[in-house]
Amino acid sequence: MQTHSIGYIHRFINKKEYFPWSGQIDLTYRCNLNCVHCYCKGSEDEQRELTASEIKTIFNQIYKAGCLFLSLTGGEPLIRKDFLDIYAYAKEKGFIITIFTNATLFTKEITAYLKKSPPFRIEITLNGITQKTYESITQIKGSFLKATDSIKSLAEAKLPLKIKTNSLKQNKHEIAGVKKWTEELLGKPSENKYYFQYDTMIFPRLNGDKAPIQYRLSFEEMIESKKRDPDIWKEYQRGLHGRFPKLKRDKRFLYNCNSWFSNFFVNPYGRLKFCEFSDKFSVDLKTTPFAKGFYGIFPNILKEKFKTDSKCIDCKLRPICYHCPARAYLETGSEESPVEHYCQLAKDFNGEAYNAKKTKI
Repeated sequence: MQTHSIGYIHRFINKKEYFPWSGQIDLTYRCNLNCVHCYCKGSEDEQRELTASEIKTIFNQIYKAGCLFLSLTGGEPLIRKDFLDIYAYAKEKGFIITIFTNATLFTKEITAYLKKSPPFRIEITLNGITQKTYESITQIKGSFLKATDSIKSLAEAKLPLKIKTNSLKQNKHEIAGVKKWTEELLGKPSENKYYFQYDTMIFPRLNGDKAPIQYRLSFEEMIESKKRDPDIWKEYQRGLHGRFPKLKRDKRFLYNCNSWFSNFFVNPYGRLKFCEFSDKFSVDLKTTPFAKGFYGIFPNILKEKFKTDSKCIDCKLRPICYHCPARAYLETGSEESPVEHYCQLAKDFNGEAYNAKKTKI
């Protein structure tokens, strides 16, 4: 059964306007790589991390609240020595599990265990298809062969894989190459099943460090990268001719994202968050029950309105802009301030779409 179909059924059974059917648990912010664009680098604190016992308590609470899909991520989740213990408990609870990883820390023991008790999917970040490019991003010598050899071993074990790539200035010329390599290893995409995904968005770090944004692609560089693969380019062209979304709420409301209606995040230190990039409306699960946070605190998001005369309020491009209060705060220190990079992307895409539709007519 398709995952979104399961979600619809789950929502129907729960009969609630919002409920936590999908969650992401950051088991750690630590990582064995040192990627230049990583948004959680600088926030590592092993001493503050939840213990396996505390994580299991959270699993019990989110299970009771109706959570179905669970992503285990980091940092690099496999860096925790108790990863298999945590994974096994989540499996016993019946969660549909996805693991986010860089693949370099898989051992024969972990691979064998996952083959016997497989997750729904293992999503692996591969930011380059040559050693030079990949390691210019990870900054760790030998990491490219570790990652690719591990991916091949996992594929041989018939584990469900998806390869993901962040689009950066260092690897913009290799996005198509990663996709080709993925398809040669795992197969071509089919209806409702795909093995490759790329992401053009790069964010400041959670600790306020803006270093990663220097590696962002301009709109022109994104177009250049997309043109290297016919499938990616075709997908982009379809987007140009599609209908632009509309704001679902009055423009004076600050938050238009409603992903928290069904999604939640827990950081390595037990903080329940409605968004990975924001600590607003967050609660400490070591002292506050999950249900109280999700149902009692999160709904306050709906009441938030602009307190300034931000240019974003009346911007006609707001529905297609990557701007959101959490991202804006990370970059500018204010939830309501425009982010120049997002403004420019929205303007450029709008211009492309206008010209595409005009040419078609």
